[in-house]
Amino acid sequence: MIDTAIAISQGDIKSLEKLYESKNQDEVWDFINQHPFLLPALLEAPAKIHKYFPDAPLFLEVAYDPEISNLVQLLLSIPTDLEPKEAINRQNELDKEWWHHLSYEVWNKLCILLI
Repeated sequence: MIDTAIAISQGDIKSLEKLYESKNQDEVWDFINQHPFLLPALLEAPAKIHKYFPDAPLFLEVAYDPEISNLVQLLLSIPTDLEPKEAINRQNELDKEWWHHLSYEVWNKLCILLI
């Protein structure tokens, strides 16, 4: 069998390092290498997110669901000090403008979480 996986480039890694913080970068890069269709969404996400959550640092980590075997996703966390109702309203606007236009493939492997 021929390996058709496309490795993310060093340039892409450098771009992602500028946009996101991560406790375990190697695990995150491996996950993105396994799911390269996430890369365009990850590169455009900060501009979309910062429209609604200005100056929020963004965090990436690989998350394993303890209740569903084999469910592994990339978690994009957005810390916020906003009141819960306002934060949810802003997330809903972000969803309408950007998230709902992404592919099911991306939705299945990327989870955005307000913290």
